[in-house]
Amino acid sequence: INVTNYMHFLNSDGTPSATLIVEGANLFVTDDARQLLFDEAGVIIVKDSSANKAGVITSSYEICAAMLLSEEEFFQNKPQIVNEVKAKLHEYARMEAELLFREFENYGGSLPHLSKVVSKSVNAVKDALTVALETMSAEEKEKMLPLFRAHLPKTIADMAFDKVHERVPEQYITNAVSSCLASKLVYKEGTKFVEALPKNRLATVALRYLEAEREVALLKDALIDSEMPEKEKESILKLLDAGGARTALRVF
Repeated sequence: INVTNYMHFLNSDGTPSATLIVEGANLFVTDDARQLLFDEAGVIIVKDSSANKAGVITSSYEICAAMLLSEEEFFQNKPQIVNEVKAKLHEYARMEAELLFREFENYGGSLPHLSKVVSKSVNAVKDALTVALETMSAEEKEKMLPLFRAHLPKTIADMAFDKVHERVPEQYITNAVSSCLASKLVYKEGTKFVEALPKNRLATVALRYLEAEREVALLKDALIDSEMPEKEKESILKLLDAGGARTALRVF
């Protein structure tokens, strides 16, 4: 769909033949056509870079499985691994969609533009973290490995996580950890939070955010075990989930 044929997507009265397009192929709609469909007919478009992220993540899991498991190990556990990958894809797709539509509702603009903003924010934090991780000691890097384990499908992690250093290149681990933490920060706190941070502070804030999440988790565990009435307990837990880590950072 481009500027010469986009009008064929509209009905004779100018209304859209569909109010939502989720691009299932790369560059299915050109930038100019996306803007015209939105401006003239209010068509909501989920850009390919957001709609196809699950495919990119799947490819990453394929590579990781090939590095960590033998062919026999993989095929013996394939049904369980596939189900775990699908569950992770559903979760990542949900987080992407919720962030896009939340920022669309709060700040306006267009979804295709916001897709680019999300990717830019994630990449900015990821690049800063990659540089920071490369300067860390081996002991400090080891403390980041739980992020990589949590990223893996559970069956692969249970079977082969103790072999990560033997079978997975260090740079791959660094990139995966950086991507996981960057995505965690952007999906939870939004692009405006990241954009407001100085570039030279991105890695520091992201690492502090991870530590703040651990502190919040301890607080939640203590609260759950307390004798506080359930109604008040649930309210506080929701507040801790929504903004506990960000509040602990003292960055507003």
